[in-house]
This record gives sequence, C-alpha cells and structure tokens, in this order.
Amino acid sequence: MLSGHRSWVLILALSLGACGERAAQRKAESVEVPADQVRSQFIGLPNGATIAVEPGSVGEKLAHYLASRDPAPRSFEIGGKQFDDWSSTASPATRAMLPELVQLLKSYPDVRIRFVGHSDGAGDADANQKISEDRANVARQMLVEAGIQEDRIETAGKGMSEPIADNATPDGRARNRRIELIVLAK
Repeated sequence: MLSGHRSWVLILALSLGACGERAAQRKAESVEVPADQVRSQFIGLPNGATIAVEPGSVGEKLAHYLASRDPAPRSFEIGGKQFDDWSSTASPATRAMLPELVQLLKSYPDVRIRFVGHSDGAGDADANQKISEDRANVARQMLVEAGIQEDRIETAGKGMSEPIADNATPDGRARNRRIELIVLAK
C-alpha cells in the first residue's frame, strides 16, 4: 500500500496524464504538490505526457531547457553518487532518473545527446579511461533498452582528466565517478 502523500501524488499524476490535450498546451507549466517537506513538480510535455520532477533536479532543468529556445550544446551534471569505485553499474539514484529522461527524449524526438563518463583519480590512467567509457556506454544502453534510438546517443570517456571535486577525499572521488549528459542538438 502506498503512503498517504504518495497516493495523492499518484492520483494527481494520473489525472494530469489523462488531460493530454491540456498538457500539450501547458508545455512546461508545473504544478507544485507538497508532501512532508518534499515537493514534486509535474511538467507537461509537448507529446501530452507529464513527468514528475524534484525542484532543482536535472530532470527539471533538462525539461525547461528542452522547452526553451536556448541553443545546444548544453551540459548537465547528473550529480550524486552515480558509481561505486571501479564499477560501471549505475547506482539506484542514477537508474531512478531513467524514466524521466526516457519521457523527455520521447517528447523531443529531434534531441541528440552525448553521455561523457568520468572516473576518480585513483589508479592507472588507462584503466580509468576504460571505466569512464564503460560508464557512458551503460547509460546509453539503459536508454536504448527503454526504447530510445541508438543513433540519438553518443558516448565518450574522459577518464580522470576532468575532476569536479577533490580526489583526496572519499566524497570527492565519489563525485568524480560520474556521467555527464550533453544535449548536442534539439
């Protein structure tokens, strides 16, 4: 059984999804739903679908960017702990982003993206290059398995060449083990 606030969020999402024609007109209008200090926003997409995003999340930023006239390319840092040390298995938090990213890509069929994999500074440069490429390919494969065309997704690996945090700390290394999403065309 769903908790109280999740039930209301689900009911609201279903009712918003049923209003496809109105959702298409809203394009990037959002509705705020309070739930125990956590707010979700529902963003209407051009194809009539609606996605729920957390305020300030990559999903929200990407949805608003795709609805805008801002030109490509544009990079989005996914953030959070995306991969364990020496692993190319996406974390549950990274996998949780998949449905909203799939919805966005289905709603904007002309969008092409690139996933760029990164690693921390520990270990051999060649091994780090390989794991960064593997991480980007895992992200690509997750989208392909969800129905996004392969030719819309490029991948690259940067190894340990572009850290965003201090590799001297465990938290910094965890932030550096990441994928970055770049919108190439929209």
